[in-house]
Amino acid sequence: MSGGGARILIARHGQSLWQLTPGCDDDSALTVLGHRQSLLLGRWLAAGPRVDGTRRLRIAAVYTSPLLRARQTAAYPAALLGAGLETREDLREAAFHVAAHLPPAPEPVPAGLARVRTPGGPASEEERREAYEGFKEQARSALTGLARSAERARDEDGGAVLAVSHGGLIKTLLRLAAGTDAVCFRIYNTGLCGLEWRRDRWHLVHLNLWDHLPPGLRTR
Repeated sequence: MSGGGARILIARHGQSLWQLTPGCDDDSALTVLGHRQSLLLGRWLAAGPRVDGTRRLRIAAVYTSPLLRARQTAAYPAALLGAGLETREDLREAAFHVAAHLPPAPEPVPAGLARVRTPGGPASEEERREAYEGFKEQARSALTGLARSAERARDEDGGAVLAVSHGGLIKTLLRLAAGTDAVCFRIYNTGLCGLEWRRDRWHLVHLNLWDHLPPGLRTR
């Protein structure tokens, strides 16, 4: 987007075969619908859409997780934007269910809500904590690298950078930006989350931006 601070757009990959058949290959390909979602994302971004009354969205660089479903998704906007596609290892998804490894929610639970324990699997609480902390460091590396790229894009032509990743990584990255593990998010396939660095802090400017998808194509 023209003007403002450094901007990062992070998209979750399109619908994957794993989502329809959990337990199949973790590095699964996109479904037919996932390809359609990704094509629509690419077309929408290539059109330089207006996201508010004054600014249009401009993408200067595209990054992707090394996993197949992310690479297939990112290939559409990269091709339609005429941008290079760079793989970042730190955009890879966790090898475990991230929500089950989050620290306990803070006390007290808000009035009227019951505490629900998330099953943690066979690992001990300490093992889950260590796994999540390690994954947070990976997400921190991704955020730092994308921020540097976003600063270069802003300084060169006022554009933003796009990264295609996975639900667990995106949620963890957003928690880092917010400075708390007390929140979680629901991220839809090819939904865009936008971060902007202004006044020495991250601003969440978009959460699940999905203007490119008709309601019938919105999946999680």
